[in-house]
Amino acid sequence: MSVAQASATVAAMFPGRHWLGLGSGDALNEHVVGGYWPEASDRLSRLWEAIEIIKKLFSGKEVKHKSESFTLEKTRLWTLDERPPIYVSAAGPLTAKRAGREVDGIITPGAPVEKVAQLYARADEGAREVGKPEPEKILQLHLSWADDYDDALRNALVEWPNGGMKFPKNDIRSPYDFEQLAKLVRPEDFAERMLISSDPDEHRARIQSYLDAGATRVYLHNVGRNQSEWLDVFARDVLPRLHR
Repeated sequence: MSVAQASATVAAMFPGRHWLGLGSGDALNEHVVGGYWPEASDRLSRLWEAIEIIKKLFSGKEVKHKSESFTLEKTRLWTLDERPPIYVSAAGPLTAKRAGREVDGIITPGAPVEKVAQLYARADEGAREVGKPEPEKILQLHLSWADDYDDALRNALVEWPNGGMKFPKNDIRSPYDFEQLAKLVRPEDFAERMLISSDPDEHRARIQSYLDAGATRVYLHNVGRNQSEWLDVFARDVLPRLHR
């Protein structure tokens, strides 16, 4: 209820500029409330049930719900100027397909373009099954650019070593454990996972490959602290040369 209410309120305050992004969660952020941290299948089940409730609340009608995970007494949203679109974080084909059926789009983290294309295809398949238009496909793309390759590599290793971790991180509970795992990351671990380059054209080609695969929006995250320089270079040499 609180997520739906917050989302509807933000949508009323910023018309046309808000969307609700949802995922199954990370233990590092969420286990601190003290409850049992569920397995991935349970987390996904709760996610889809929560989405069902949120969609009902976004209808503007009174809602009642009772299950093992959630209970709502009769309630409704009173501030609902527009229904925010709902996007779900999807890293696997089953979640991507279900998102295509049940929500407005998917959010995918940067991954090999072949995998991302497969997720997009499954989301489209799910949408077609229920007669919906193609879902929005949002990509979160981490990268490391600096005007010198060694600086770009250093930025990746210091600021974003998790980009080189080749295993799921959802069940890591301790910041200390995360820190120790980050120390094991080596430069070669970033291969095919995150582009590290001083060449703007390499970054342009990587972004373009995701647009060609079907991404409708790409959000770029340069992992270093050289944000002003990065914005200037990409605004001049990268973004104008991208095309659909």
